[in-house]
Amino acid sequence: MTDARPKPAGRDFSALTEATGTPLSREGADMVYSRYAYGAELAEGARVLEIACGSGQGVGMLAQRTSFVVGGDLDQGLLRRAKQHYGRRARLACLDACDLPFPAGSFDLVLFFEALYYVPAPARALDEVTRVLAPGGRVVVVNANPERPDFIRSPRSFTYHTADALRRELEARGLAVRVEGAYPVGERGLLGRAAPAIRRVMEAFGLVPRTLAGRARLKRLLMGPLISLPPEITAGFGSAVERVALPAGAARGYKVIYVTGSKPGDIFSG
Repeated sequence: MTDARPKPAGRDFSALTEATGTPLSREGADMVYSRYAYGAELAEGARVLEIACGSGQGVGMLAQRTSFVVGGDLDQGLLRRAKQHYGRRARLACLDACDLPFPAGSFDLVLFFEALYYVPAPARALDEVTRVLAPGGRVVVVNANPERPDFIRSPRSFTYHTADALRRELEARGLAVRVEGAYPVGERGLLGRAAPAIRRVMEAFGLVPRTLAGRARLKRLLMGPLISLPPEITAGFGSAVERVALPAGAARGYKVIYVTGSKPGDIFSG
């Protein structure tokens, strides 16, 4: 599966990654759980690669559905935390999304959760994902939606793709594409409905914390006790969200976009 290329030098994303111990709101915990529940649903019997797996909290959930999962990340510190938890139970590798160290057609499912916007050359990364997908294989990209009215860019990010932009990128690589939205903007009570306006004001005055730890402190102030992300997600940690199929056009009403592409030969179901 691997070749003789040197390992990437790595980068420190620990302050920006939902890693083990990160405090999350109830909605944040559901968001993490939902994307891995969807990944696990598609992983049944597949050879799975998760790019940007962080500290590996979803690797175990995926491994319950298949015997072959590789978790990869550029941050070697995060990988060490994953290895400390999983030991020999998981395959973990330091890798660069723009230069995947695997032969063509190595995987049936590639997962790219909340990380494509940190890649300096996203087109190259999507080329690599398409290359390592086997015929009939699927790729799932989950991203924060830059078209939501209260969107705030993450520090050290490069390109945030809209739903339509990701649709075009994957279709240009010969994939059939399904786009879905999750977490409607403005739901979940009075605070939820007021959140877009609050976020815009904070962004305008430079009050948005630049790290997840800083944002957690703010959430704790506004929402009360938070949930600590465990080293391995299990059933019951969160609730899987309903995803809504999106037609072409702006997707302003959703906080998160799910984009699933498949190589020819695959038939979407459900």
